[in-house]
Amino acid sequence: MDRLNNARTARSPLTAKSASGNVFFLCAILTTPTLAGNGLNPIGFGAESSMMGGADVAVARDTTALITNPAGLSQIKRPALDIYSATSYNLDVGHRDPINDVRVSNHFGSVGGLGYSQPLGSSNVTLGFGAFVQGGTVNYDRLATGFGNNDELSGVFGVVNFTAGAAWQLTEKLAVGASVSALYSRVEQKMFPNTSVLGPTPLFGFQLKGVDGINPGFRMGAQYKPDARWTWGALFAAKSKLTMDGGSASVNLTAAGLGVVNYNSVRLSGLALPYTVAAGVAWQATERTLLSFKLEWLNWADALKSSTQTLSSPSQAGAPATIVSQSALDWKNQTVFAVGVAHQLDERTTLRAGFNYGANPLPAQTMTPLLAPIGEQHYTAGGSHRFDGGWELGGGLEYQPSNRVSYSNPQTPLGVNAQERNKYLTAHLMLSRRW
Repeated sequence: MDRLNNARTARSPLTAKSASGNVFFLCAILTTPTLAGNGLNPIGFGAESSMMGGADVAVARDTTALITNPAGLSQIKRPALDIYSATSYNLDVGHRDPINDVRVSNHFGSVGGLGYSQPLGSSNVTLGFGAFVQGGTVNYDRLATGFGNNDELSGVFGVVNFTAGAAWQLTEKLAVGASVSALYSRVEQKMFPNTSVLGPTPLFGFQLKGVDGINPGFRMGAQYKPDARWTWGALFAAKSKLTMDGGSASVNLTAAGLGVVNYNSVRLSGLALPYTVAAGVAWQATERTLLSFKLEWLNWADALKSSTQTLSSPSQAGAPATIVSQSALDWKNQTVFAVGVAHQLDERTTLRAGFNYGANPLPAQTMTPLLAPIGEQHYTAGGSHRFDGGWELGGGLEYQPSNRVSYSNPQTPLGVNAQERNKYLTAHLMLSRRW
C-alpha cells in the first residue's frame, strides 16, 4: 500500500494516516509495458537468432553473438557489420474487465540493433561492440476509470544494451567469450492523468517523463566443437539491475485541493533483467541442413520480486514532500525451450524456421494492463541471401499465437475480474556486410 511522507498540510485533507490507509496512487503499477517474448526478453536478436526460434547458443556466429553467446564471435574470421530491426504488429493485444473490453490503441512497435566485430590478426582473438534494443509500448487512449470518465493508460519502456566483448579460440575445438554492457533504460508513462478522486476509493492519476538510468551488465559463454557435425554451447548472464533516477512526475491532486503537482525527482528501483543460464547443441544433420536446440533458465523470481517508486521535490508548497509506492511483482522462474532448423538451398540462399516455448512467468495476482508479457509460444520462418561484395540480407516473420489470462488484482485499478490477451506478428530484417 502506498505511503505518503510529510503529507500533513493545512491546505489539504491528504494526510500520512489517510494515505497509508486507503489512498491509492497509480504509481503502484510497474512501469513496464507488454512485450512479445520470453517475459521481458525477446526470443532472439538479429535474423538468424530470431528465425531459428532463439535456438542460438550453439549457433551464434554473427555480431549479435555479443548478446546471444559471446564465444560465437570466434566464428567471424573477417570484419563484420550487422544491422537489424524487428517491427511488431499487435494482432490482438487488449484488456477486459467489467467496464472495459478494449484493444490497445498503438498497433505497431519497433526495436533494432547493430554490431561490429574485428579479428585481431592471427591472435585467435575477435573483438566486437554493438547496441541492442529491447522494449515496447502500450497505449489505451480511452479506458473507463470506474469514476464516470474515460482517461489514458499508456507506457513506453526501453533498454539499450551498449555492449563490448571478445572471444578467444583457445583450441581448435574450444572457444570462450565474454561481454560487458552499459544498460540504458528509460520509462515514460501516463496513468489516468486527468482523473482525481478523493473518497472511499481515492484515485490520483499521474504522468512520468524522462525517467532513466544506466546500469552494468555481464555475460560469458563457450562453444565446443568435438567434430565438424556437432557444436555445444553454453551461456551465463548475470542479473542486471534497472534502477532509474531523474525525470519528473505530475500527480493530479485536484480532489485534495492541490491541483496538478509536479515532482522534480523520480526513482524507480527493484526492476532487473534476470540471472540466466542456457545450454544448446547444433547438429549438422546433412551437408545442407542444420538443427539447433536450446534450453534456457531465467531467474525472474529474483529479478522481479517487487518494485518501488519514489517521488520527491514537489514544485508546490503544501504538497506531500515524498510519495513512495511499492508493488509486489512475484514473478516465477521461466524455462525456455527453443528449436531451429536452417537449410541451405544453394551457395547463396538459406531458409530457416523455429519454435520457442516458455510458460508465462507472471502470477495472476500481480498482473496489470501495463504488465502482461504473457505470450508463451513463438513460431518463426524466414531466410537470407548473400549478394556480391560481401553483402547479405536476411529476415522473416515471428508469430505469437493468442494467449489469455484471467485474474483479479484488487490492488490496482481495473484489476478485478479482468483479463489480458496477447497476440503478435513481428517482421525481422537484417542487413550484413563482410569484408
